[in-house]
Amino acid sequence: MLVPGRKPSWQQQLRGTKAIEALKTGQPNRFPLDDVHRIGTWLLKEKSPTTTFRKRLLVARTEECDQILANELLTVKGELYVHEAAIVTFISLLSYEQARGQVFSIRPSSVTDPSDLFFDHRLSAYLQCIILSGHLNPDVCSEYEVTAARELLGVAAGTTKDFPSILGLLQAIGKEECEALLPVALVKKVLKKSHYRTNLIRELETLRRQRKWFDAYKLAHDLRNVIGLPRADRLLRDIFPQYPMWAAWRPNVRRIMSWEGVHLAPYRSQLGPVLDLEGPDTTGQQRGMLRISSPGAFAGLGRPEFSNDRHILDRLLDDLDTCLSIGPGSVELLIALCIESKGISTRALEQLESALGLRHDQSSQALANLTRSVSSKPNSTINTWAFSSALPILTVYPQLRKSYGDMYDIARRGPDVLSTAQRQFCQSLAENRVNDRLAEGILALGSALLYAHWLHEHWQPAYVDMLSNFPTEQETRSMLNMLEQTTSTSTRLGALDFLATRVGGTLLLRTTSSASTSTLSSTSTELPATPFSSASSSSSSGSPFSIPITPPTPIVITEDPIWYAKLDIERENFRRLLRGSIMRELDNKITTVCLKQSLAESDGFIREVSRIMIGNTDQVCVNMAKFLGNWAPPAGTAASWNSGSAAARVRVLNDCWKNLLLEMMRRRPPGMLDRCAEQLGLRTWEDWLDNLGRVFADNRHLQREAEMAGAGVAGFTNEKVAELTEEKRRNAMGRSGSGATASTGVSSAGGRA
Repeated sequence: MLVPGRKPSWQQQLRGTKAIEALKTGQPNRFPLDDVHRIGTWLLKEKSPTTTFRKRLLVARTEECDQILANELLTVKGELYVHEAAIVTFISLLSYEQARGQVFSIRPSSVTDPSDLFFDHRLSAYLQCIILSGHLNPDVCSEYEVTAARELLGVAAGTTKDFPSILGLLQAIGKEECEALLPVALVKKVLKKSHYRTNLIRELETLRRQRKWFDAYKLAHDLRNVIGLPRADRLLRDIFPQYPMWAAWRPNVRRIMSWEGVHLAPYRSQLGPVLDLEGPDTTGQQRGMLRISSPGAFAGLGRPEFSNDRHILDRLLDDLDTCLSIGPGSVELLIALCIESKGISTRALEQLESALGLRHDQSSQALANLTRSVSSKPNSTINTWAFSSALPILTVYPQLRKSYGDMYDIARRGPDVLSTAQRQFCQSLAENRVNDRLAEGILALGSALLYAHWLHEHWQPAYVDMLSNFPTEQETRSMLNMLEQTTSTSTRLGALDFLATRVGGTLLLRTTSSASTSTLSSTSTELPATPFSSASSSSSSGSPFSIPITPPTPIVITEDPIWYAKLDIERENFRRLLRGSIMRELDNKITTVCLKQSLAESDGFIREVSRIMIGNTDQVCVNMAKFLGNWAPPAGTAASWNSGSAAARVRVLNDCWKNLLLEMMRRRPPGMLDRCAEQLGLRTWEDWLDNLGRVFADNRHLQREAEMAGAGVAGFTNEKVAELTEEKRRNAMGRSGSGATASTGVSSAGGRA
């Protein structure tokens, strides 16, 4: 109890500081050392004996001082956190033996006691007491004890979960001087309560399975520093049974660090057998790396060549480093050559290194696809693209032809892949399920084989001729679109014939014999001829074929390919408009020419034409004439207009648009001129006639007397136009005169009023 006028006791002063709160929260760095030091100094003065003449000060670290302070500590013994804070308060005033004894007196038991509900709290206070005592009086608690206490406090509090932090604890515990305050049994108890062993083993095993060697190295690389310390060894064997394997591990740190990059991440599982080579020795021999212990026993790699196994594995890892420095395509090539093949050899490494010499990742990716295509189950679409991508590389870089061209027998496999793809394409035509992707692959492979001149010496001349006769991609795309969109039987048959003969290669199968002529269907599914076919090899006359080739039965395609070609959005909308029900009756020749001409016109021009042609009405024709009239040269100025500058000739109207307008007007019901005269105002009528004159400078829209039935638009004659114009002008003047008379009458009436 606080008595007025009397200074508070040291216990009251201690409770008034933040010392107890700091210990409760496990934050020794917030412990008020200066405050408690003043309390200890004050108590030393207060307890000093008084003589007759003056007060004799107690001397710190003497037997008398130890006895007085020890008695004072008994007053708070058993009060959790208060007792520990009091020891720290007096630690610098006590002698070494007394100070060590006081710290030792609060050490928790190393024996597990389920009834001890406050073990964690007392342990935390005890460890903080060691840390603070070592800070105030280094003679009492050594540096190793302070380090061990700090790390153990982190483990107990759950803030230290990674292995590198506990290595400091292990190194400190390894010193014999730590046995008194921090015995191994107590440390084991703390680690067990925090499940450190389970968590550590689980984490390292996870990293080992994922081959994340750099993360594992950061956990275990300091283990070698605690080997040879008996106390640490006993502790390690208890919490980390596999520590000898990890302690002996000596990887190439720069290499495993590079394996953390983005290029390796997607392939970590596939590259597992290779990455394991740089990992710890799991054979129990405690070598520096797995590849040093037993070079032939690696799951997923097969057994390397028996000669110089170690050299091959070292070389493989060096090549992996090179692949990672180039890009993911190079990693794919290594996987295809050395992992998926279930074995590594000098030949495979030479193939890999010849490609890596280019240091071009896309080329490596293409060669990886080629390798997989050669060794995997055939797939026509995949194989055609794999060969077509790799052949140009072999053509440009002759140094690769031996490693890949000769090794994979490209001279035979390439035509075989093309032949198989052509057969499947013809089969798809026969079954009415056209494979666009396969057609594109056939064209790409055919082009690649054609330009691979270094292969031509292996083939018959007729085969090279067949390769040179492949259609362009645009032609093929037009025919594919035609098949999809046309409703004409003859057009469809023509497209099928084109695709089967020019893409599917069935032209080489259209043969005739001396007895009879047999023409195969354009959708024949028989295997197209290859350079090594029996037909080509049996020739005795120098010609590659003993039976002459007969061209396919000609089938006329009635529709222009422009109706099926790929167009941009503006032209596609215009084409859809011409194909629509409203404009379908227009002359197909005229609309075809207009659609072709649209490719040369500006986007704005085509967009406006499509906007105007929204229906089949008289007003649409009037609007179309107005728009085209703005693009046509004024009447009588065509010669000077065309001879002007380039800028002046920009707005020259192509004749096809004039014919389109004329066709639209002809398709209108008879009497269009009379209807327009009735519906249009005088000014609009005159503008329309003026626009027609600009568009049709040759008056092709007017019927001539001698050609009333065959030329111009029905009812459009000069006489009729003049008559209707004069009538509209009289009517306009009449309305104007009557309006003026009415206005005058009103004014007069107003004046008389």
